[in-house]
Amino acid sequence: RISEQQFGNFQNVQEVINAKSERHRFGRFYYRFPSGEAGLDVYSRVSSFISTLVRDCHQYKHNNYDLENMNVIIITHGLTLRLFLMRWFQFSVKEFEQSENPGNAELTILNKKTSSDGQHKWYELEQDARKALNLPDSCGIPKNVLLHSLRDRYEDDEHDVRITGSGDKWHF
Repeated sequence: RISEQQFGNFQNVQEVINAKSERHRFGRFYYRFPSGEAGLDVYSRVSSFISTLVRDCHQYKHNNYDLENMNVIIITHGLTLRLFLMRWFQFSVKEFEQSENPGNAELTILNKKTSSDGQHKWYELEQDARKALNLPDSCGIPKNVLLHSLRDRYEDDEHDVRITGSGDKWHF
């Protein structure tokens, strides 16, 4: 269901070189390869995948699985990973375009965070992953005003915003 970008049917090496050059000038998110896809198409599939992932987690919870101690592992290519993170953390197209693919077989980890009162949970991208992907720190936590204010409030009040357990990591 989650799949990498389709680049089209290239039979001529020079056409591939020209298309990649044009994509570089135009941007990876909106550039559509001849007879292929744009990053936007992959972004749409990723959005659908996230909806399925959330629905599946609700079903697991309904069936009494312990989601607090469950890991989710997703294996994908770099562009799809970056588009997944863009959707999850609500990056702008500009932030996406500045990002870079991770190294081959590199892990990108999201850790579950919980407010000190236990009322709020969210996922954050590890600092090393943000650096490897060339993302600003603001791209490592959801762009949700409530979460940002919670994080600031708990850190300012010397409350610990913590990882809730070893089973609370998402590996991508």
